[in-house]
Amino acid sequence: MSFRPPSPNSRATDVAQAATGQDVAALAGVSRTAVSLIMNGRAAHHGLSAATQARVRLAAKSLGYTPNHAARSLRRQRTNIITFMTSDPGNRYFAEVLAAAEQAAIARGYVVNIMVARSDNAEAEAIERLCGGVSDGLVVHGGSPHTGERLMRLRQRGLACVLLQDSGSVPDVACVRVDIAEGARLATQHLLALGHARIGHITDVRLSGAIINDRLAGYRQALEGAGIGFDPGLVVAGVNSFAGGDVAMRAMMGLGETPSAVFVFNDQMAIGGLHALASLGLRVPEDVAVMGFDGTDLGAFSTPELSTIDHPRQELGRLAATSVLDQIEGKSVPALEVLPVRLVVRRSCGGRIGK
Repeated sequence: MSFRPPSPNSRATDVAQAATGQDVAALAGVSRTAVSLIMNGRAAHHGLSAATQARVRLAAKSLGYTPNHAARSLRRQRTNIITFMTSDPGNRYFAEVLAAAEQAAIARGYVVNIMVARSDNAEAEAIERLCGGVSDGLVVHGGSPHTGERLMRLRQRGLACVLLQDSGSVPDVACVRVDIAEGARLATQHLLALGHARIGHITDVRLSGAIINDRLAGYRQALEGAGIGFDPGLVVAGVNSFAGGDVAMRAMMGLGETPSAVFVFNDQMAIGGLHALASLGLRVPEDVAVMGFDGTDLGAFSTPELSTIDHPRQELGRLAATSVLDQIEGKSVPALEVLPVRLVVRRSCGGRIGK
């Protein structure tokens, strides 16, 4: 069937009579379901051609039709809202992940709400509020040791849940992450290859005593692979912030025998560590080599430029949003999705500059 949009004078009905999805379907020569899929950003998942999508959108535009998400939510008892929870909303890393997730959610007719939980109690209270039906799904970034069990209870109540950058060991809760242990191994292995034998590690204080600490595991694996015994005295915990990295690096430099290189939990803390080293009169990398993690653009503009472990943050955000949205819509999702990492060498470890 050929498609011909109506002329401006072809509609004799009163403009107060709003166009419906069925009107669009009739004009475009497709089913009402096809109109719904296309207007709500789900056409690609169902194999609808680009030509069909263009025809439907042109018909919708000519009729002045827009999908009524509010009415659809009422029919399905949904809010069309997904929530991202984080303990560190100011972190550049989270901002990059969230931007990609929000773009994916909007394309499918949802909006993203942000909840901040800086403590275990705050997380418990926030998750309890979500039980009241204010959101259709939840993605948690930087959770507490109790996050998994709380999300399991939410899943039992029918709420879609995703853990971001978790170990993936929580039953019935999907996880999207990067290969953190491999990244830590690559970072430490590179410092070893540069001739450093005494390498310190700055970790997030929230991981102190945690059963799973992938960065610490990768760090230890690289040391042991080089025949160097793990020294817990070379591990310092700090608050996950610029200031926390500064304080932790000062503590590291206050050890009896200071390390010649330090692998830091993330770029944010590493840049705080660079500030501390400069304040102490230590040169980077001549006196101390520094390696970060996350690959955010902050490191490309630090002094010196920060070596780091990069990974596809935009893809991570997109996958997190897609996983929770697919659950909401009754689709099966992988229990665990793991993205690769790569080493980026810059001046802070004394290597050649890379991108």
